[in-house]
Amino acid sequence: MGITRQQLQKMALQIDEVINLIQRQQAIDGILPAEVCPVYRESAKNLLHYATFRSFDARNMQKGLKELGLTRLANSEGNILGSIINLKIIVNSLLGAAPDLSKKEFLSIGDGAKLLVKHTDELFGTNTKSRRVRIMVTQPTEAATNYDMVLQMVKNGMDCARINCAHDGPEVWKAIIDNVRKAAKECSATVKVAMDLTGSKVRTGSIDFTVQGKRSKASKKKEKQFIPLNKGDHLIVSDRENGATLPEYDKNGIVVKPATIGCVPSQIIQRVKKGEPILFDDGKIEGEVVEAALESFRVKITRAKVGGAKLKGEKGINLPTLDLGISGLTDKDREDLKFVVAHADIVNYSYVNDENDVDDLLYELKRLGADEELGIILKIETNLAYRNLISILISAMQRKHLGIMIARGDLALEVGWKNMGMVQEGILSFCSAAHIPVVWATQVLESLAKKGMPSRSEITDITSSVQAECVMLNKGPHVNEAISFLDEVLINVEDYHYKKEVLLPRMNWN
Repeated sequence: MGITRQQLQKMALQIDEVINLIQRQQAIDGILPAEVCPVYRESAKNLLHYATFRSFDARNMQKGLKELGLTRLANSEGNILGSIINLKIIVNSLLGAAPDLSKKEFLSIGDGAKLLVKHTDELFGTNTKSRRVRIMVTQPTEAATNYDMVLQMVKNGMDCARINCAHDGPEVWKAIIDNVRKAAKECSATVKVAMDLTGSKVRTGSIDFTVQGKRSKASKKKEKQFIPLNKGDHLIVSDRENGATLPEYDKNGIVVKPATIGCVPSQIIQRVKKGEPILFDDGKIEGEVVEAALESFRVKITRAKVGGAKLKGEKGINLPTLDLGISGLTDKDREDLKFVVAHADIVNYSYVNDENDVDDLLYELKRLGADEELGIILKIETNLAYRNLISILISAMQRKHLGIMIARGDLALEVGWKNMGMVQEGILSFCSAAHIPVVWATQVLESLAKKGMPSRSEITDITSSVQAECVMLNKGPHVNEAISFLDEVLINVEDYHYKKEVLLPRMNWN
């Protein structure tokens, strides 16, 4: 059955509707902020065009385009208006008309991909490897003293060394950086150094149940340093950072007084409301707030490991439905940033929630006299950050070298496991529209790095990671095996995938 003129006319009207929507929104948005770096001005425009396009339900139009054998715009975010105009040209030509293109105010097809490659090279260094996707590796403390281990990381394919400022200190950080620089020089490789600011993550307070007195040091070490929790138990979260207590039981083993644990920072206590969900330790323990007071709140545990979970000190707390009002740079971040500016190539900014947080970092970098070449990677790990992604990207475009990290651990807890796939795809799409490289992070090849054997789901995860520009590995005793394995798999997978696009090389069954 052939394509009818009526079908073409219907499609032409839908295409015009989308173009008019983008043009109207562009008139409302007005001129881009003057602070946007010149290298990102076209990218910022395209991002706003794509945001407008995504406000339109394009599914019916996509089905019609498929029936006509035309692009469905599924991979066109890098030059969205140019792709839609191209469709307009094709459909109008079939109808015997031609659109007026005297004003070319859009990126041509392919321009977006070129800009993304350019921006990726500027952030991570020019790519000389046979794979497109870079590898970022978290450095253990041992990297400060074990040069051979760092050298092997570079030989195996590490493109960026990540140092987490939550651990160790300047002396160790400097020794790690020196080893990375030395190894990169020895291998004639480009290896960037990225440093994570700790950020304002909510955590449980410290736990110390050690009884002082006549007990020996050996017996003190055996003292429980965790709170046992089962489904149905209650837990008091207090504004006293060091106020942890174990539950108290009657002679029948019934809890008469629930356990208490502190919370850092303590001011979030005042924002917590009854009925809100809460998660501890990367979601291993779930609960619901059943009482809220000025100095504490009570949680009923709704899910915990069969046989009991162990809640330890300094573990993450997530309240995914609340704006806790604690974003921005902490005092520790501001102090650590002095070292980062002096020694690193990239600063990874944790727990960004909105454009004000971005401005906070940019102001501090300016105050410290940071070189314009210093890159920033914004870690998207809260529901609030995801909702504010477009304004975060526009604000961050004041810097020349920019990236986004999908911190999938905390983010999954914040948006909900069932929504994580959709959210991840959304971040990838909007960053592609902005021509900003993405780091695919959290638990990539975790089993291989820690236990020496990958799981099947981890292999599938690598296949999906080629949608990003960089993949992050965490530390572990087998991390060098993980780097080598990831390097090889990425090279193989990239023969069949370019970001979201499936490539079709000739199949050889022999």
